[in-house]
Amino acid sequence: MHASLYPARAKVFERELSLCPVPGIPPGILKTNKRMKKLGLLVLALCMAVAANAQKGQMALGGNLNFGIDDGYNNVGIGPKFQYNFAEKWRGEASFNYFFEKDNLSQWDINLNVHYIVPIANTKFNFYPLAGLTVLGMKADLGPLGSSSDTNVGFNLGGGFEYYFTEHFKANVEGKLQWADDSRGVIAIGAAYVF
Repeated sequence: MHASLYPARAKVFERELSLCPVPGIPPGILKTNKRMKKLGLLVLALCMAVAANAQKGQMALGGNLNFGIDDGYNNVGIGPKFQYNFAEKWRGEASFNYFFEKDNLSQWDINLNVHYIVPIANTKFNFYPLAGLTVLGMKADLGPLGSSSDTNVGFNLGGGFEYYFTEHFKANVEGKLQWADDSRGVIAIGAAYVF
C-alpha cells in the first residue's frame, strides 16, 4: 500500500513493525488474518488426522458380524480379523469367518484382502475399496447318509467405510462379492482395536 494514499494506515503499520519481536512482521498481522489462521489450523488438524488414521506399520485386531447372501439362502456368521498398514494408504487384512448352521448346512471362509484407504475430508471416516483371495468351505449334514463337504478358492471384490471413535477404536461396515464355484455376497459389520 502506498503511504501517500493511506497516511493513517501507514503510521499504524510502522508502529506495529516497531513493536514486533520478529523484524518485518507486524504483531497485528495475525489479527487481520484470522481466517488464514483458522484455515491453517484446520489443514494441520486434517493432516494429523490422516496420519493417525493411516500410518504405515499401524495394526488392528477385531471381529466381524457377517451376513452371507446367496441366491435364496442367507446365513449369519462371526469371525476375527487382523489388519496391517504396509504403506501410507495400503492395508492388508486377514480374516476367518464361521457361518452358523442353517438347514443342515454350515459354511466358513478365509480371506486375504488388500484395502486402499481413502480418507473423507474433515471427518473421522475412511472409505476403502477391497480386493483379494478367499477360500470358501461348506459342510452339509445328510442325516443317516453322513455328511458332505466342499472347498473352493476364489476372489473378493468390494468396499467399505470405517469410522474412528478414538485413536484406538474403530468400527466398519463393508460389502463384498466372493466369486468361486459357490459365489455369494457378504455384508459385514465390525469393530477393531488399533495399535
